[in-house]
Amino acid sequence: MNQTVARYQRVLAGVSDVVSRIPGDRWTAPSPCTEWTTLHVLGHLVDGQDQIATLITGQGPREPLKDPLAAAGGDPASTWAATTRHVDSLLAAADPAAVVPSHHGDVTVEAVLGTAVIEPLIHAWDLAQAAELAVSLDEEAVATCLAVIAPMAEQFAATGMYAPARAARMNAPLSSGFSLFSVAVRAESLAKGPGEGRPARWLESTRPLAGRRDGL
Repeated sequence: MNQTVARYQRVLAGVSDVVSRIPGDRWTAPSPCTEWTTLHVLGHLVDGQDQIATLITGQGPREPLKDPLAAAGGDPASTWAATTRHVDSLLAAADPAAVVPSHHGDVTVEAVLGTAVIEPLIHAWDLAQAAELAVSLDEEAVATCLAVIAPMAEQFAATGMYAPARAARMNAPLSSGFSLFSVAVRAESLAKGPGEGRPARWLESTRPLAGRRDGL
């Protein structure tokens, strides 16, 4: 199997593991994405995978839902399970070399998945933190994502979509306390200017980036 596709499937399975362990009373708990609850994060993930489904099947990009809660459904765990079954079936049939339209022009399915894997990887951690659960993220996926985005730390910080960096132990495993450099962006904020109406994330790394220990 293509390595990028396999990685994406592993990361989705990691989200499923966390979702299956979330107690019912933790869906309304605050998440590391300010202004979002656990349920917001799950809805964002469901909507995101629906967007991935349209991309890898050649239907092109679509705008995210304005309210992520609308995607979560009345039974969020069942909603996520149905979503992953659908995406897994599409991944099994997908041609990684196929060229499909995206927000960034025509790209391969492999390129779509190589970038998009950051979202479920990050948000598995968010869900676990919100639900007060232990989580161990896929080491290979974490290392791959860090290698891609570490050189862009300055650009990420300049968007205004992030809270200040937090120091992390230099000897911590990549899968421990990992939050990458990403932000859970509410769909309604996409129509706004930079930094408006977006839940903030902190920049955190277990390794120095661009020669600086603060991750910026």
